[in-house]
Amino acid sequence: MKILIISQYFWPENFRINELTEDLVKSGHELTVLTGYPNYPNGDIYKEYKKNNAKYSRYKGARIIRVPIMPRKRNKFNLILNYLSFLFSSIFLGYFKLRKTNFDIIFTCQLSPVTIGITSAFYSKTKKCPQIFWVLDLWPDTLEALDIIKNKFLIRFLKTLVNWIYGRCDLILAQSKKILKEINSYPSARNTSYFPSWGDSELFKKETKPAIEIKNKKIFTILFAGNIGKAQDFPNLIKAVEILSSKNNNKFRIILIGEGSEKNWIKKEIRKRNLNQYFELHKSYPIKRMNSFFLHADALLVTLLDKKVFNMTIPGKIQFYLSSGIPIIGMIGGEGANIIKEANAGVVCKPGDHIKLSKIIFKMINLNKNDLKKMGKNGKEYCEREFSREKLLNKLNKIIIKEINKKKIYKVK
Repeated sequence: MKILIISQYFWPENFRINELTEDLVKSGHELTVLTGYPNYPNGDIYKEYKKNNAKYSRYKGARIIRVPIMPRKRNKFNLILNYLSFLFSSIFLGYFKLRKTNFDIIFTCQLSPVTIGITSAFYSKTKKCPQIFWVLDLWPDTLEALDIIKNKFLIRFLKTLVNWIYGRCDLILAQSKKILKEINSYPSARNTSYFPSWGDSELFKKETKPAIEIKNKKIFTILFAGNIGKAQDFPNLIKAVEILSSKNNNKFRIILIGEGSEKNWIKKEIRKRNLNQYFELHKSYPIKRMNSFFLHADALLVTLLDKKVFNMTIPGKIQFYLSSGIPIIGMIGGEGANIIKEANAGVVCKPGDHIKLSKIIFKMINLNKNDLKKMGKNGKEYCEREFSREKLLNKLNKIIIKEINKKKIYKVK
């Protein structure tokens, strides 16, 4: 089968769509990926890409068609330009590059922005093939939650746009059951299904040495890996650490690995509040290296703002954390919190509750190693049951074939 994957973000940027592409190629499909110039999360086009863009024209057997986009930088104006530039480039330049290629189906990975649905609808129409739309980020709900958009007229317009996009999808996949319910509230959403992200247990089965970038210390180490943005609610994390520091609790450190809009703010706050001994900040690294960093960790941290849309979301890092076999500390609500509790894979408090977060950090620091190992083991076993990469991608392969066959039957009729 010839599959067109549409995603604004793709390798060498770290997203699950990379693994999905690799597995579909292994299943015998012919893959083409339409994407932009890599610039996430730092906000600038990757230097390595600028030096040798030909090196990034293929990935694990898939052909990559890249279109120019404005780099997202670190401000709202540039982010809007980034979104709009991909929309227009993907349609006009993308069509020119793909004009001689036919496809059996389109698979669209919808992170931010939802306007990628306009691109996928365009190609579904012009290439006369069905499209599957994988919703990983709810719009305009996420924009409202982060106070990016407050104008009621604009919010209504975006909801109308989302309804239009959903109406042009042959199948909509939702990354959580609560998001699935929200999608089904749109009148145009006809064919929908739950399809979460997966863990990566294979990565953690590989033998490796601890990352040399982190100093070995005989101290309880909490590690956070991922986007460092407003949604992750770092102000309340810093408040929790401040409470622990006021009680002269210096038996732990928190390692932050990643980039994002709030990283500079965090650096300033750490200095301002004299919390340098508790935090270590590192840049972003490829997923394939994460097991070496996780070897330093006694617990893994996940935090999100107390907003309706985030309580409906399963942060991708939860499956990743579970598959590592390391216990989780969570300041998170909704579906993400329920998974950690159901798996008995860590300790959780409500989002925004920095006082309770300080207490559960203290609790974890003082747990014996056997209890910590038990939590980690519980998480790993749960992940293998519920979020197996092999099972989920086999399921997706069947879904793709089914949608293609449905379209063929319809054409015959």
